[in-house]
Amino acid sequence: MDVDAGTGRDTDAAGESRRLVVYAVSRADRRIDDFVLHALAALRDHADRIVAVVPADAPDAEMARLRGVVDGIVGRSGRSFDPASYRLAVDAEAGLDRYDEVILTGDSWFGPVSDLGAVLGRMDGDPAVVWAMIENAGGPPETFSDAGFTREVLPWAWTALRREAFASGRWRRYWEDRGRAASPDEEVAFLRHFARTGAAVSYAFPAAQFPSTDPALFTPSLLLDAGCPVLPRTVFLQYPPYLDRFAVIGRELIRHLDDLGFPCALVWQNLARTVQPKALYAIGGMVEVLPDVDTAYDHSAPFRIAAIAHVSDLDGVQDLLARLGNLPSPYNLFVTTNDGKRAEKLQRILERRDDPNLAAVDVRVTPANRGRDMSDFFVGCRDVLLGGRYDLIVKVHSRRTRDKTVNVRRYFRRYQYDNLLHSRGYVANLLALFQREPGLGMVFPPMMHIGYATMGHAWGSLRDAAETLARGLGIRVPLDAVSPLAPFGGMWIGRPEALGPLLEKRWMFRDYGKRTGQVYRDLARVQERLVVYAGAELGYHARTVLTREHASISHTILESKIDNLFSTTRGWPVEQIALMQRAGDAGHLGVVALARMYIRVNHPRLSKLTMPVFELALRAVVILKHLRRGVRTMTSVLRGHAPGERR
Repeated sequence: MDVDAGTGRDTDAAGESRRLVVYAVSRADRRIDDFVLHALAALRDHADRIVAVVPADAPDAEMARLRGVVDGIVGRSGRSFDPASYRLAVDAEAGLDRYDEVILTGDSWFGPVSDLGAVLGRMDGDPAVVWAMIENAGGPPETFSDAGFTREVLPWAWTALRREAFASGRWRRYWEDRGRAASPDEEVAFLRHFARTGAAVSYAFPAAQFPSTDPALFTPSLLLDAGCPVLPRTVFLQYPPYLDRFAVIGRELIRHLDDLGFPCALVWQNLARTVQPKALYAIGGMVEVLPDVDTAYDHSAPFRIAAIAHVSDLDGVQDLLARLGNLPSPYNLFVTTNDGKRAEKLQRILERRDDPNLAAVDVRVTPANRGRDMSDFFVGCRDVLLGGRYDLIVKVHSRRTRDKTVNVRRYFRRYQYDNLLHSRGYVANLLALFQREPGLGMVFPPMMHIGYATMGHAWGSLRDAAETLARGLGIRVPLDAVSPLAPFGGMWIGRPEALGPLLEKRWMFRDYGKRTGQVYRDLARVQERLVVYAGAELGYHARTVLTREHASISHTILESKIDNLFSTTRGWPVEQIALMQRAGDAGHLGVVALARMYIRVNHPRLSKLTMPVFELALRAVVILKHLRRGVRTMTSVLRGHAPGERR
């Protein structure tokens, strides 16, 4: 362990406790989150010395930022936080006996959100040998490992030891008797250790004062109302259906922080990097239903906007151009198409276009390839995305989905265009979201579920490919287990810098080639599913937007579908979901699939032995179905009918 002694600081506040703060930073592999620096700067007024415990491989630039707000730095081995680093930092401190109090804390909370000094002054009068900020009398929350929600070991929220505690044998004895494996509940175990040895342990906010045994998780707003200066991050790290059961509403909590004057951009930056985006989307209630009357856009500070439109269907181009005319400020339009004759027609259409905000037009002919709008975007318009010329990119397209019915095609186009570009007032309110939130990276319509069976299967067979690509691009944001948060339909409005990791690689049109020969399988679809994760790696979050009409349509149909899906299982939704996921993929509910589900639910140990057999059986069934379909198609062709033709 490396120790950077720093300079220390003398106190001149007579009568106040002399404090050493040991602050653990759990992650600094690329960048120390700004909320950490904010917290440390606020602790400065209440500490005689602050020592940060940081991963030893933290970049030099981040260490330099940290040295501006702390007095010493201790480099710990390993990337994962281990509470034992608190002991090593304290034991390495020279002149420990000059402190009245040692506070063990870290980046497991946002704040201060209220007067920290008031709480410290109140606890100075408490005779306890050890005190903590918030009591958890109810034990750890449930974990949902199948959904990717395991409890990680976080730095302690806030445990303060008076001289009698850290200078006594109790301190050393705990670490000598401690097991080697770090535990997510170790702060609670540490406090209980001191209580068992007869030491007085107190809490600034005891659980008995709240209608919950774990106020930090289940009643965080009441905790803030009571004057608690810190908000533990754990409430945002839970499985969304679990929070739903207890009506813990993240959107209300963020608004509460905002009302208290805390800069919520710091919260979004950290959560975007560390929480599964789709889960954060649910926890934060990140859907905006916007009105058609401009209520928020600052026209005195317009964005520099580029619209990138891929056109392969001329039938829809007039509607698309009319929607782009709803942009409330000047924009440059870049149109891509794969056909020279179509490009000439587009050029003539655009020359006749009467749009006062259309500042410039550039029609580009790109090679025909499987990437369609995504390859034209990342390859054909790479120069537009780079260079900092534009603040926002509007990505849209006009192309026909041939494997859908007329109704589905019509509603798809209406859903995408309406929810992005419905009216001038609506678009102004949408752009105002970017003015309000500098950390907002992207806005797009919610996952379409009318006429599509995307929900529950949105990764498709692409999750492994997405993991591989994300790893290669340095995207370490956790991927969602069920479906990604993504602009399905390929249309969005966003900041070009939020695409950073996807733009660092220079893509080529051949990367989107035939499936048998391409390096990146279904690259266009994988990129579509990763654009939010690319922004999240840089600290950008995403929101979805709906018109009031589409919110009414979507919610009622979604409510009906969920009502019917849950009608055959008992319990809370979190329990119903757990049961269905434990049963596994239902497939087409054949005998093999039903037998496999029964064994997985009722005989989990046996299922581990029999799963390979079931997988082989299911593959055989799928192959037989494909063979039968191929035979039917070949028969139709030989009879002179087009495949799939109705007769």
